[in-house]
Amino acid sequence: MKSLLSLENVDAFYGAAHILHGMTLHVNEGESVALIGRNGVGKTTVVNTILGLAAMRAGTIRIGGEVIAKPRTYMAAQRGVAVVPQGRCIIENLTVEENLILGAAVGRKGPWNVPEIYKLFPILQERAHTPGTALSGGQQQMLAVGRALMANPSLILLDEPTEGLAPVIVDQLGVIFNKVAAQGTALLLIEQNMTLVTRVAKRYIAMAKGAAVAEGIVDDESLEELHKHVMV
Repeated sequence: MKSLLSLENVDAFYGAAHILHGMTLHVNEGESVALIGRNGVGKTTVVNTILGLAAMRAGTIRIGGEVIAKPRTYMAAQRGVAVVPQGRCIIENLTVEENLILGAAVGRKGPWNVPEIYKLFPILQERAHTPGTALSGGQQQMLAVGRALMANPSLILLDEPTEGLAPVIVDQLGVIFNKVAAQGTALLLIEQNMTLVTRVAKRYIAMAKGAAVAEGIVDDESLEELHKHVMV
């Protein structure tokens, strides 16, 4: 099975603040993996290190088997990794459709285009010419996911996609994530909602103090173990 993303013994910093301590993880082609842990353990820093927003000072990152010695924000997208960032980052002054089209800027070929995104999220077609920031929180999250898919990625990193959303919207997103996974796109789901994790992920990696401390299969028997890693 082809490895899409791996971190091996990665140390990462914000300035002098040492956040990741020998962080190791991998995601293979077609996998749905959850990265879990309490607030502040470094989950978002994993994403930021891959994007070059946090400074990697030790270890190795590979995307599609290629070593990325000095990560930069554009490198992941070029190599088939798209990000749905925490907070969604919808671009102001652009319509829903313009935000979607922005996601295709990397120029990768694949099945996802604007009509296909509208099939997945009909509400976005209804609001196509509305400013993206005028959408509800749930609709903005759908737009952020759609924008990531427009890059036709092999892997999507989803950073806290259900934060602040109503349970009914979380359920809808769970259905969508499973549809995306069923079409062959790998997922790395950074999430504290264990209901969503158990619905979407097949494997989990648990973090504490900037490092991976446990991993295993997601199933009914692992639910108690999953909760241990996210409860305060």
